[in-house]
Amino acid sequence: MKKKKLPSSLSELKEAFLSARRTCSKRHLAAALAVSAAGLTIAFTSTQLWASVSGTKHNLGSLSTAAVKTTETSEVCVFCHTPHNAAPSGPVWNKQDTGATYNVYESQTLAATLSPNSPTLGQPTGSSKLCLSCHDGTIALGSLLNQPGKTLAGTFSVTGTGVTAGKLTSASTSYIGTDLKDDHPISFEYSLAYPSNPEIKSDTLLPPNVKVDSSGRIQCTSCHDPHGTAYPKFMVSSLESGVLCLNCHEKRFWETNPSIHKTSTATWNGNGVNPWHEDMGSAGFSDDTPQMQSCLACHRSHNGTAGKSLLKGINPATSQTVDEEWTCLNCHNGNVTSKDVEPQFSYLYKHNIKGTYGSHIASRQSPGEPARESAANLGNNRHAECADCHNSHATKSGNHTIGGVNGNIIAPNVLGSWGVKPSAWPSAGNQALTYTVTDFNSLTPGSDNLEGYLCIKCHSYYSYGVTNPSVPSGNADGSLVLQSDPTADFNVNNMSYHPVFAQGKNQPFVSANPNWPANNLGLTNTFRYVDFPGVGQRTGFFNVTHDSTSTCTDCHSSSVTADPKGAHGSDQKWILNKNQTGSGSLVNFCYNCHRRDVYGDEGYVGPNANFSRVPHPVDGLGTSSPFYTAGSNTGNNSNKFGILCLSCHGGSYDSINNVMKGVHGSNAAAGALAGSDPLGYRLMNGACVESHKRATTSTGVEMNFRSVTPATDKVCNYNFTNFIGVTATYNCNTVSTCAN
Repeated sequence: MKKKKLPSSLSELKEAFLSARRTCSKRHLAAALAVSAAGLTIAFTSTQLWASVSGTKHNLGSLSTAAVKTTETSEVCVFCHTPHNAAPSGPVWNKQDTGATYNVYESQTLAATLSPNSPTLGQPTGSSKLCLSCHDGTIALGSLLNQPGKTLAGTFSVTGTGVTAGKLTSASTSYIGTDLKDDHPISFEYSLAYPSNPEIKSDTLLPPNVKVDSSGRIQCTSCHDPHGTAYPKFMVSSLESGVLCLNCHEKRFWETNPSIHKTSTATWNGNGVNPWHEDMGSAGFSDDTPQMQSCLACHRSHNGTAGKSLLKGINPATSQTVDEEWTCLNCHNGNVTSKDVEPQFSYLYKHNIKGTYGSHIASRQSPGEPARESAANLGNNRHAECADCHNSHATKSGNHTIGGVNGNIIAPNVLGSWGVKPSAWPSAGNQALTYTVTDFNSLTPGSDNLEGYLCIKCHSYYSYGVTNPSVPSGNADGSLVLQSDPTADFNVNNMSYHPVFAQGKNQPFVSANPNWPANNLGLTNTFRYVDFPGVGQRTGFFNVTHDSTSTCTDCHSSSVTADPKGAHGSDQKWILNKNQTGSGSLVNFCYNCHRRDVYGDEGYVGPNANFSRVPHPVDGLGTSSPFYTAGSNTGNNSNKFGILCLSCHGGSYDSINNVMKGVHGSNAAAGALAGSDPLGYRLMNGACVESHKRATTSTGVEMNFRSVTPATDKVCNYNFTNFIGVTATYNCNTVSTCAN
């Protein structure tokens, strides 16, 4: 076959196009025009190009099989191209400029902007503007600069679903409109996005089918070929498994530390909101999986959430596309995932993701850095979103392992997230003032991956600054109270603390207490570890020993045992876990780790009370003790927390600063009693205690209590009588040695 001579001038171009268009109305086009982004280079190909256009929705001619078309001409190419009277905005373009001004995509993480200080893009250009001449709905689909056989502008009548007065409307799935804030950004220079955004691939890695225009800009035609492809919606490659998206995007961890969202084969059970907006695989949504949906499981390139990474969650109550929470909950409501986390966000006490919209605002502090939320936004715009704790591109299935010396590291479901680590722990009792950002890349112990680092990015000076926020649950009496700074509470230089950032200090020799059994467990005999003796079978709180470390979510978690773990929500104040042992008060969550038959509570003195250094109840009155006697103001009701332990341990209130002091840790000073120990020792800064003098094996413990007015006191409900109580089972000569 003789090779056709390519047109070398605009006149030859027009003649070739006119000839092709004449042929187009009589038989299949022998050669079609493929025009470069500059509109100057013409290459003739086979009849496949015209044939592919004719079989698509872009064929508005009368012979089209599409629903939207005209009855006034059978021509195909004319609705976009003309050899005469063409618009200067594009290659022999047969449409007028709409003159529309568009609301363009905005994002705090967008690198390709008009200027370093601007969060926005410029107006659409090039082929994108040509596409919008139909898809923005401002002019009629059949409005042409040059109708066939004429040199005059005119309008063919085009009708069909989603078309009114010849224009596309929002009833059409093809409608884009002039508000592009909820659409993938277009008309930006790719070089501005890479390498400023480290999650964008180099343009040298783009495959041939993903094209930038002659100015190096991403346009609609980078993802869509308007002449038709083998893929739905004119896509230049498959959408399955994120193939098209991953040509440009290289999300952190997605390939190197694959998320469960990349590999999951779970399917939708058909209930609630359909979490998939595109049908992948075989017809119907029954076979679609997160693995197959990939990027489209959470994002949509059109009609996503404006300025929020084009997320696509649907609020079932309003059917509106909203932010992160419903993107996650459309699957994590048990309709795709095996566990249903949604009810926890309706509990009275919760991290209120469903009541907070548009507050998680990540930003890139400097080019090349990952996008993170700033400390200022965390502090000034206090909120909670799923993405504050979880990174959907890296999260894996599973909770953290409770107990053991590494029981304070993150869970697999927190991989890819980030936290802040105190750059140096300050002196005892003080909050950390400087922090180092740490990414959770690994589950390996010692990798700066403690769960506590995640929590203190919101709950510490890092976000508080000089103004501590209020406690959403209020104080024990419900009054307004400020949060303490956990880095002061858990400070590893304190006299005592729960082991969130370091192993605990209370680790006496296994032979210290003569009452402990000869099982080589020592102080662990006071923990629930011994309640489940099967070696290798201990799970959850049965795995906690005296030298274990712990996480914040060991205590702050759902009060419903069957719920997914985590600090999502609880029916107990302060998002507290409940007592899961089935023994003692349900709110006394201390019994999840500490044995009731060692420490006891209302009407109960355990057989192993002498396993603690000072047998409980410490006043020696047994079941007649006001600590253990049930009543409206005694026992668990002796304090407003309703948790007996907090009468003596870690339930104080800082009235000077109006700060709630929990059971996290303490370095509190000694009370007024002569010779008393610092209240920080053994966390004796309880709701009612004023002074504490430790016991020896020959002298009893001495306790003095605050004089309170129960009706008005913030934390204490009862005026205990000062006493000298029982002796210790073993000595500690100094506070420091006794704490180690």
